[in-house]
Amino acid sequence: LILNTPSHHRVHHGRNRYCIDKNYAGTLIIWDRIFGTFEAENEKVVYGLTHPINTFEPFKVQFHHLVNIWTTFWATPGFFNKFFVMFKGPGWSPGKPRLGLSEEIPEVKGNEVPFSSSASQLLRIYAVVQFALMLTFYEETFADKAALSQVTLLLRVCFIILTLTSIGFLLDQKPKAAVLETFRCLLFLMLCRFGHLKPFIPSLSFTFEELFLLTLAVKLLGLKNSLPPWERVFLLCN
Repeated sequence: LILNTPSHHRVHHGRNRYCIDKNYAGTLIIWDRIFGTFEAENEKVVYGLTHPINTFEPFKVQFHHLVNIWTTFWATPGFFNKFFVMFKGPGWSPGKPRLGLSEEIPEVKGNEVPFSSSASQLLRIYAVVQFALMLTFYEETFADKAALSQVTLLLRVCFIILTLTSIGFLLDQKPKAAVLETFRCLLFLMLCRFGHLKPFIPSLSFTFEELFLLTLAVKLLGLKNSLPPWERVFLLCN
């Protein structure tokens, strides 16, 4: 075959040993056949990382591999070996092949369960709603980017990143998740007040701000200390 197929691309994303470093082609799979990186799908493909990180925190998801390279770089003895760490496979170390040893890749059995948050159903629904709202802000920002000032554009980008981070903290149930989400909600109100974000229902923006400030004051006064921390987040953001 010349063209890449869904089956070929599934192999590219698999964490099975036979899937690693295979089927790089975007459209023409013939290049993988020529360079020896082609592999047909011959058993159930298990998706994911060879060493799962089990988190929803976006910065860790995006940059954990760089941290691993940096750690390996300093732990590897010898100048040239350190240099090779940056340009050879992630499984390489002195004395091993360029891409490392396939037998050191964790074997999968096909019954692996994808990582899922242990947060309550209510918190998951809240995270989905906030993610949907964030997508709306993203689409609006992308559509209006030519008309937005640089300050507004920068603030919106930072708010979107903060939203993704806060959602990750909530789903991971980190100790500072409630604090970060409270800060995000307060920042949302400030951005709306100063015109950097547009409220979905402008006529209710003042009422929304007053309700938020009231619930924030209630929390600061300690009147809701008897509630679990995750329920306090909902009181603060609704």
